[in-house]
Amino acid sequence: MRMAKCHPDRPHQAFDLCSLCYQKQYDKKRPDGRRRKDPSEYAPNFRVPPTKPPRVPDCHPERKHTAMGMCNACYQKARREAGPGNATCHPERPALARGLCHACYSHRQYWDNPEKYREAAREQGAARRKRLRDELVAEYGGECACPNCPEKNGAFLTLDHVNGDGRAHRMKLGSHTYSDLKRRGWPKEGFRLLCWNCNAMTRGGLTCPHEEE
Repeated sequence: MRMAKCHPDRPHQAFDLCSLCYQKQYDKKRPDGRRRKDPSEYAPNFRVPPTKPPRVPDCHPERKHTAMGMCNACYQKARREAGPGNATCHPERPALARGLCHACYSHRQYWDNPEKYREAAREQGAARRKRLRDELVAEYGGECACPNCPEKNGAFLTLDHVNGDGRAHRMKLGSHTYSDLKRRGWPKEGFRLLCWNCNAMTRGGLTCPHEEE
């Protein structure tokens, strides 16, 4: 290990100096001496970052805001007058647990273990999407609509736009295409169920080879 010349018992940092001496030398070279500039010393073209003004309570504008648009005295008074059955966070709401209303308690639970609730949300979302897709497959016959195609496995079936307007439909709704069809009562006109192979072969107005057999 290379040792510093200023202090041979310390490891080298830069310019033959140890970390402490190098930092002292660096601080001396700074014109401001590591002092934070006053806003009046900024360059004329410097844009001062916007600052959010402090919130003023509605009850006593001359006091500091505490919560719910009230100063500390009025907020504590509202909590006392709310009664034991009401929440301490929002006195006008009933308490659910820990003296908190339903919204604040849910928020507190989430941030106590966010990864747990994120994983639960991912699992619920995956289960919801699977139920929706299974419902779509069942509503549109559960098998490929192409003649001479025996595919009936739902994992290999997909929605086909008969008029070729699938891209426009997806551009309009994004990932909510299946939800839109369910909301409209699963319309049969203009939609059908095809396997992935038949769907790929009919793109661009082509004819599926199954229909030519």
